[in-house]
Amino acid sequence: MKSAYLIAGMRLSRFIKLMMKNGMSVRPKFLVRFLFLFQNGIWASIFYRKEKSIYKDLIKKHRLPDDPIIIVGHWRTGSTFLHQLLALDPNIVTSNVFQGSIPDSFLTSRKSYEPIMGRALKGTRPMDQVKLSMDEPLEDEYALFRLCSYSPLEGVIFPKQDGYFLNHFPGFLPEDEKLEQWKSALKYFYKKLTINNNSRILIKNPFHSFRIKVLNEIFPNAKYIHIIRHPHKVVPSTIRMWDIVGSQNAMNTKWRKPTAGEVSDVFNKMILQIEKDFKGLSAERYYELKFEDLEKNPINEIKAIYKHLNVQFSDEFEQQILQFLNSVKGYKKNKYTIPESDKLEINNILKSWMQAKDYSLD
Repeated sequence: MKSAYLIAGMRLSRFIKLMMKNGMSVRPKFLVRFLFLFQNGIWASIFYRKEKSIYKDLIKKHRLPDDPIIIVGHWRTGSTFLHQLLALDPNIVTSNVFQGSIPDSFLTSRKSYEPIMGRALKGTRPMDQVKLSMDEPLEDEYALFRLCSYSPLEGVIFPKQDGYFLNHFPGFLPEDEKLEQWKSALKYFYKKLTINNNSRILIKNPFHSFRIKVLNEIFPNAKYIHIIRHPHKVVPSTIRMWDIVGSQNAMNTKWRKPTAGEVSDVFNKMILQIEKDFKGLSAERYYELKFEDLEKNPINEIKAIYKHLNVQFSDEFEQQILQFLNSVKGYKKNKYTIPESDKLEINNILKSWMQAKDYSLD
């Protein structure tokens, strides 16, 4: 099924609570999505109980590594490409599509899900030509949403009428006791991820760009990579991405794509927050790179990242990167023609930052 995938794999009790909180439009398209998610939730709950009986005590005793590498930055800045490259490091462990989609039971349920899920995930992502399979790297937001029922992605599934859905989630974190539940979900997920592979964790998630302070509490030795890209590429690509994701996942008729001004404003807030939080870190704990440089010379850029962050770069890793780059030689990026009005709006909001980063306003 090519829709309603953002919370497919969420346990039934959590899914029902979300539905009771938000409601849905009673139309055939949304009813089909509801039924798909409902039956999916039943299976997720069954597999969860099985895994809990086997791994509960082991997960509780497992020590969570405290030194992950965390990729932050706005959507469509090339973070997925960077994530794919760094995930090739044999000394790294990162979440994949299956683990992020079935976080409650991925240690024990793969054989049961693979026959159906493996066929459903063949091809590429709907917003670009990036390969999609059960083992491709995936940001952890999808897992966290399924585990604790909190994510700004709720605004995509249950959209409101008043503006860009991300503006309804300032800080991208819940409050009070729900924040503790979110932290526990994150720790739980990465304990499970490392229980059979205690390598250094690699995390990629644009939402985490607003969560660096909290992430530092959980991972006191975390290191960060901030990837940036020309806003004239990022903003229209982000609009297209959310429009596709919203159209495929919304449970009511209120979905609308964001405007260039709305996306630029969130982009600007995110940049300011990252820069503010990085000031509180020692220099060897964070690194900023441009996607344009990574695209031109991936190996040199990754070597520079590793050197700055004091992470070992191996010959085996370099060979893995070369093989991967050879396999994606035919990849074609989406092309966008930006209306002049949108370009002016982007420049108006991000002009000073663009000039500081040597990005043209034309």
